[in-house]
Amino acid sequence: MSASKDEAAPQRQGMRLNTRFLLLRIAIFLVFAVLCAIVFDAMVDTINEQWGKQFAQRQVLFDKYRTLSPLIREIKLARQMAAEPALKALAMRENDIATRQRAIAVMERYRIDFRDHSYFAAFAKSGRYYFNDVNGRYTGKQYRYTLSPNSKNDEWFYATLKDDKEYQVNLDPDAHLGVVKVWINVLLKNGDEVLGVIGTGIDLTDFLKESVGLEQEGMHNFFVDENMAVQLSVDTSLIDYASLTKDSSERIKIDVLFDHPTDVARIRELADKLQGSTKQSEVLTTWVNYRGEKHLLGIAYLPEVGWYDLTLMDERNLAVLHGFIWLPVVFGLLFLVALLILNYFLQRWVLKPISELQHATEEIQHGNLAVDTPLVGEGEIAALAASFHHMVEVVRKTNHDLEIRVRERTEDLHRLTEIDPLTGLLNRRGMTDRFEKEVARQARQGGTMGLLLLDLDHFKHVNDTYGHAAGDIALCAVAKILNSMRRVYDHAGRWGGEEFLVLLPECSKEDLLNIAERIRAAVSILRIETGTQTFSFTVSIGAHHPSTPQTLDAMLQQVDKALYAAKSAGRNRVESS
Repeated sequence: MSASKDEAAPQRQGMRLNTRFLLLRIAIFLVFAVLCAIVFDAMVDTINEQWGKQFAQRQVLFDKYRTLSPLIREIKLARQMAAEPALKALAMRENDIATRQRAIAVMERYRIDFRDHSYFAAFAKSGRYYFNDVNGRYTGKQYRYTLSPNSKNDEWFYATLKDDKEYQVNLDPDAHLGVVKVWINVLLKNGDEVLGVIGTGIDLTDFLKESVGLEQEGMHNFFVDENMAVQLSVDTSLIDYASLTKDSSERIKIDVLFDHPTDVARIRELADKLQGSTKQSEVLTTWVNYRGEKHLLGIAYLPEVGWYDLTLMDERNLAVLHGFIWLPVVFGLLFLVALLILNYFLQRWVLKPISELQHATEEIQHGNLAVDTPLVGEGEIAALAASFHHMVEVVRKTNHDLEIRVRERTEDLHRLTEIDPLTGLLNRRGMTDRFEKEVARQARQGGTMGLLLLDLDHFKHVNDTYGHAAGDIALCAVAKILNSMRRVYDHAGRWGGEEFLVLLPECSKEDLLNIAERIRAAVSILRIETGTQTFSFTVSIGAHHPSTPQTLDAMLQQVDKALYAAKSAGRNRVESS
C-alpha cells in the first residue's frame, strides 16, 4: 500500500507553475482583449450614434429652411395679393370693364414682385382663369380660358375651393398652359365667402435644385405631405403630382421608398408626434432600411406648407471612430509586457483622450457648439482627435451658416410685416409698435410727445382722374416729404389708404404745429407728372399735443378729431385738439 502511494505522488504534481502562469497570462490577455474590444466597440457605437443624430438634426434643419425660405416670401406676396379689394371686386363684377382693368393692373404689379414673374387667378362665380408669365406674353389677354367642373384638368380648382384652406402648396401640371410648377394657391375670400383662388408658381426644375438637388455623398432628401405622398424628390418620377385631386390609393407615397412596412409605420408615428409637438424646430430621428442599406432618417415638420422633410444619411458616412477597433489588441499585448506600464500609457495615450473626445461629443449633443475640441493623444489617437476637431468645425460652420440664413429670413419677414411696400414708411402694424414703445417710454421717463394725422384731400378724385399709378406716385411723394422733415428719432408711417401718421417725441406744441404747417405747405406745392398730365393736391392735418400722458387710443381719438375739424373747415389746413 505504501509503495502505491509513493508511485502516485509524482503524478499528482500536475501542470508546472510556469505553464499555469503562462496559461493564466494568456487567459488574462484574452479576457482583457475581449473586454477591451467590447467596451471600445460600444464606445465607438455610442459616439457614432450621438454624433450621427446631432449631424442629422443640423442637416434636417438646414434642408428645411433651405426649402422653406423661397416659399415663405411667395406665400406672403400671394396672400397680400388675395387681400386686394380690386381682385375681390373683379370676382363679384367680372363683366364691369373698369373693375376688370383695375384688377388686372393690380395683378400685373404683383407679377413683377413674384419670383417667377407670373400669376394666376381663377374665380368661383364665372370659372374664368387669368394668367400671365415672365415674358408678359398674355398682356392684354390675361383671361385664358374658363374652368369646368366636368374637366379632369380643372379638378384642382374645385378641390382647392372645397378644401377651404387659406393657402396650399401643390405640384401640378397645368394641361392648358403646358407647364409643371410648384403652385402656391391662396383662397380669395370676402368674409366667409370663397370667391376664387389666386397665386403664383415656381419653376419645378429650379425649385428642385434649391431644395433636394444639393448632392451630398450618402445623403438623400425627400419632402412629403401630411398624407405621406411624395412632393419633392430628385427623381421626378417619384413625385406625386396633383395630390389634391387623387384618391388615396392612387398617390405615390413613402411606401415606394422603404423596403419594410415597419419603417413606414415608424415614420408615420414620428410624423404624428411632430404634428402634436409645440416645438417649431423639433427634429426626430430613427434607423430605417433604404435601398437595402441602413440609414439614419431625420424628420421635421413644416407647418407653413403642411409638409415633412425626410433626410436619409448612410450609416457609413456617419461613422467617426470605425477603423480603430484593433487598439484593444495593442492594449492587451502591452498588458502582458507590464501591467503597470500599460496602465500608465493606457491612461495617457488612449483612455484620457477618448474620454475628452466623448466629453466634447456630449457637450455638442447638449447644444454647446463652442466647446473646445481637444487635439490630444499621439499617432492614430491624434489623427482621430484631429478628424473629430475637423468634423466639429464643419458642424460649427454649418450651424453658423444656418443661423445666418435663418436670421436673414427672419429679418426679411420682420421687415415685410412692418414696412409699407409702396412708400417705404412704417405700415400700421409697425407704427403701432413704435407708438406703444414711445407711450411706455414716456410713462417711465416723462417728457412730451406730439402726433400728426394727415389725409390727402380729394384723393379718390386723383385716382379716378389720373389712375391708381399716379395716385401711388403721389403717395410716395408725400412719404418723401415726411422723411425729409422728420427728425432721426421721429416715426412716420402710412396709417392706411391716403392717411399718414407722424409721431414726434420730445416736441413742444409750437414746434409740432410749425412742422405740420411746413408739411402742409410742401405738399401744396407738389406737382405730379403722369407723362401726359400734371396735377397737384393738398393735405389736411390734425395735430395733438397732450399736456399729460395719454393712452394710445386716447391720443388717436384726439388727433382724429383734429383732422376731422381740418376737413370740416375747408381742407388744406392744420387743426389741433
